[in-house]
Amino acid sequence: MKNNRIFKSNHIIPFLATVMMTCVGCKTASDHPYLTTQTPITLLSSNDGEINQLFQLNSEQTTDWELKTKDSFTVIHLGPNHPPIIKTVYDTAPTFIMGTPSMAMSKDGRFGLITNHGWRPAEFQKFQLPPGPKTNADLTVEMLKQTHLTAQHANIVSLIDLADSNYPVVHRVLLDDFPIHVLRHPDGHRFFVGASKHFYVFKIVNSKLIEISRSPHSHGMPHFWFTPKGDRIIATQAVSKTPLIPGKGGKMELPTVQWYTVNGDRVEHLSEVKISSNLATELLPETAILRVSTDGKFAFICQRANNSGKDYSDILIADLTLEKPEITSFIEDAADGIESFAFHPNGKMAVATGLGTYHNCIVVLDTATKPARVLYTLDAKGISQGIEFTPEGDKLFVGSPTAGRIEVFDVVGDYELRKNPKFLNIGFGHNSLTIGPRYIAEKNKDN
Repeated sequence: MKNNRIFKSNHIIPFLATVMMTCVGCKTASDHPYLTTQTPITLLSSNDGEINQLFQLNSEQTTDWELKTKDSFTVIHLGPNHPPIIKTVYDTAPTFIMGTPSMAMSKDGRFGLITNHGWRPAEFQKFQLPPGPKTNADLTVEMLKQTHLTAQHANIVSLIDLADSNYPVVHRVLLDDFPIHVLRHPDGHRFFVGASKHFYVFKIVNSKLIEISRSPHSHGMPHFWFTPKGDRIIATQAVSKTPLIPGKGGKMELPTVQWYTVNGDRVEHLSEVKISSNLATELLPETAILRVSTDGKFAFICQRANNSGKDYSDILIADLTLEKPEITSFIEDAADGIESFAFHPNGKMAVATGLGTYHNCIVVLDTATKPARVLYTLDAKGISQGIEFTPEGDKLFVGSPTAGRIEVFDVVGDYELRKNPKFLNIGFGHNSLTIGPRYIAEKNKDN
């Protein structure tokens, strides 16, 4: 009996030691009953009331075309040692879902930038808008200083102060053409706005957006992304067949993919990015959003971004290492409409969002293989839009306009995602997402 006890202890002690060693320094999200991140970060979600209203029914069970849902944005603070801090602000920053599901935040997390444009497809023209200004022509200088601003069809850039717990819009800029996307330049100091006729460059000075240049182009509203050095821009663009009028739509030409250089504060066109002649794929009318890989060697390009439920579509892959970039490969039938991408910091995995309303998914991609390939799909809430990894790559955030939430996926190893049962509540009609560091006043440096 004594020998038996010794035998058991000789096995139990190493087992306990192993357990203890595996737990040393493992303070993770599992140690808390709420979502945490390794470092303090901020998520900013813009939310389009019009897309949410499409799913509202009246007493006759048809679409309620009287617009009641206000545009909004949601600020979420996450960190290692506290529950999520979430606040949604309504009716101060107009936004629209027909754009790019990413936007901009200053490098210190102090400011967020949201764009809105007045282009509206036929379905959205049915809305009965609330009283008040609707377009640039209806707005005065004094109106731009007011706290609330509806103006669903204004071509406008809003600057939000994320250091103030009320998250006020501290500056608004009206543009002569239709701004569809805003990104922070890799230098951390400039913000580029892609619009229907120009690329604009802004800096933030004393909590105001100061325009420092505008560069004309002729290729239509750009969904664009920078290469890591910030010296090149790739954009998907489509020219309108009819004049762009706020509150109205129109037919678009077939999209093209364009390649630009950033020369100082100017954006200059270099070439069109065409599909290699030997590839059995094509640019579809709904080709839109794109994103550049973390190493800058290639770009993924969405298809069916405005028309899901039609059929499966390809992800186009542009080789940016070529002197004249070209679409040299594709991932066939990736999903039923693709909206956006996120690249994991490990350089091996990327995730694409699907666009199904009632049966949606995210698509996990292996980017280390040549060509890239689909690994698997996971369930996700309807019409997934913004998608971002944490800087450390341990979590993935995916926003849904129909569910009014940001879903969370935990990253395990190089290629595995596991859906976290916890999620983040946001305003209805989510259309865009950005992520940045939590602003700390005493570390207030250049924007």
